Amino acid sequence: MPFSLLIIMNVMLVAGAVIQCFGHLAFRPGIFFGVTVDPDFCRTENARRILWLYRRPIIVMTVLCIAALWLAVPRLSGLAAPIAASALIFIEVSGAIVSMAAASRHVRAFAKTQSPIRTVSVMPRKRTLPGGWLPFVGPMLIVGAAWLLLFMRRDSISLEIYRGALALLLWAFVSNGHFMSVAWLVTFRTRQINPSGGAANQESTDRRFGYWLRLGLAYFQTAFLVPAALTIARITPVASPRFVVIWMGSLPVSAMIVMAYVLKRRRLPLDTPGLATGDHTPDACWKWGLIYYNPDDPALIVETRAGTSGCDLNFGNKWSWVVTAVILATPFVIRLLWF
Repeated sequence: MPFSLLIIMNVMLVAGAVIQCFGHLAFRPGIFFGVTVDPDFCRTENARRILWLYRRPIIVMTVLCIAALWLAVPRLSGLAAPIAASALIFIEVSGAIVSMAAASRHVRAFAKTQSPIRTVSVMPRKRTLPGGWLPFVGPMLIVGAAWLLLFMRRDSISLEIYRGALALLLWAFVSNGHFMSVAWLVTFRTRQINPSGGAANQESTDRRFGYWLRLGLAYFQTAFLVPAALTIARITPVASPRFVVIWMGSLPVSAMIVMAYVLKRRRLPLDTPGLATGDHTPDACWKWGLIYYNPDDPALIVETRAGTSGCDLNFGNKWSWVVTAVILATPFVIRLLWF
């Protein structure tokens, strides 16, 4: 396996560990590892102890994965090397999920008693698509135009190159579909936690931020995958290394912007009067603090606890299993129909 790929995989393992260690900052105010707690609990000694119990396995697993990456992977040959390197990332992420589930179990001893009453506003609150429909469908229009151009040039391209370029466009198409569908669901299908006032306005601001973040990710990957596909097909000149450097350099800048917003969001319970803590869903229905299962809740989409501008499926609703089956079957259907 090339030395440069080992460096890239090493950076991915370290970056993944850092994101996982500070992932608890993304939870909603009053939510700690998927459990409703008092907003001040995060500053207590018990919270710091649980946080260390969560981070310790992640750090150990990351060190072991990095050691295996440099000691074991270079000894492998053929497809075994990239498969083993990819497996290390999967192992690291799986370890973080198990660690989060264990932390959620420890936090339940300090859970805040929830009221069964949920206050709602009967005043209509119209939701609109931020920026209109054109920015929303923009990534798909770009991918569609690139596919049409590739299709028109297919006779002058070898079959192997054509399939390679098409695979990149399909990657962009499926990923954009995921980002856009989640952005639409968060905008129109999630419930309002704060009924009125400044807290409700702040919630709407969070929802718009999540919408533009996902739409920005769709444009971001489109700006990389579409030129790469057209370059492989020799429809456009070879991409300049400067473009790749700029594209990769914008990743940490974007991550810093998102992190700054998340840290600002952590102060909202203090700065926004009347802001509700938690999400008013029962803690007992959140399995391992990550999966929502509540047959008594008719909603298909609920507000996520890992963040303030996302959504999760209610697996107590039978239609959520249909949605999950469609998502899992999509790569196989594409493989059968397009290749």
